Amino acid sequence: MGRMKKNKPRHKLRGLHDASQRRSTKTRAAQIAWTPLKQACGCVVDWGWSSQSADPMTFTDWYTSRLTSACPWHTDPVTGASGAALPNELTLQPHGTGVLLHARKAAADRHELGGELATRLAHVLETARRGKLALLDDAPAGFRSWLIANTDDPAQAWLDHELCEIVLNQGRSALPRELLEHLPEQLRTSSAEGPQPESAACNICSFSAAEGGIRCACGHDWSCHPGKAGQGEPCSHCPCTDMQHV
Repeated sequence: MGRMKKNKPRHKLRGLHDASQRRSTKTRAAQIAWTPLKQACGCVVDWGWSSQSADPMTFTDWYTSRLTSACPWHTDPVTGASGAALPNELTLQPHGTGVLLHARKAAADRHELGGELATRLAHVLETARRGKLALLDDAPAGFRSWLIANTDDPAQAWLDHELCEIVLNQGRSALPRELLEHLPEQLRTSSAEGPQPESAACNICSFSAAEGGIRCACGHDWSCHPGKAGQGEPCSHCPCTDMQHV
């Protein structure tokens, strides 16, 4: 009769399982892009999304709708669970969608950014309510001229650009407003050269291409990759998981 292979001790199997679970949890967490927001109740919530279970437009719409709402922990219960009974991190599915989004109580070092983004978002939405002329008046002069020359709906393009920077890029700007204000004349009227990303959600990508800015191999501008350099930089607009300079 042949020799039987000796099984590993249970405690070692348990250790391997636990280590695997920790790696899996860490990987999932790294794939979620988080953006803080100060909400109507005064709490700051980190809202997150992953390209594996959501899309940037749905996340942008959801994040924008939260500005005048209370956080999940101060919302009147609709399923019998009070806010106090909810865990500090949640996964939710917005009604009528097939996507999953994430929410967590923001750490203290995220509160200031959450307040800044709320103020900026409120300004953009209020300007949009006043109409397209108000939106265009709010755009830097040089970039406004570029949008008028290169887009079918410059006011909507500016709104999309602002929401992209606030929501998807956590308030970071690809280019300083001073540069957009005084855009060189040759860039104001010339169309962007080279192939443009089909899934671009903002015009800063094509503008960056026009002036030879830093772009990823996926076609989007560097600011569309909110991850940390060298640790995987998932794109805000497409399934690209890491920025590759071109």
